[in-house]
Amino acid sequence: MRADPVRLTQACGNLVANAVEHGASPVRVRGRVLPGRVRVEVHDAGPGLPGPVGELIRGRRRRPRGRGLAIAAGIAERHGGRLAAAPSADGACLVLELPCADGSPAPRP
Repeated sequence: MRADPVRLTQACGNLVANAVEHGASPVRVRGRVLPGRVRVEVHDAGPGLPGPVGELIRGRRRRPRGRGLAIAAGIAERHGGRLAAAPSADGACLVLELPCADGSPAPRP
């Protein structure tokens, strides 16, 4: 995977911070390499997301707090990936997916 390590750390940190602040223990982080992509999952045992990820990202951009998901989504997009929610029987599961390296130039910071 080709990625800006500072921005990737920021995106993952934002997802974990959201799980800790808005979810409940335990918070689990899982990384996997799948065909053509790298997947990072952050799962908590809280009440789940209050709405679709897209709405949460758009709805909070004007406020000083609550921008963690928007920042993580922007970092994912700049790396050719995406931020999404995965189905979860309990709590929230946010997924950051990024493409595997294919010889293209490194992403912009």
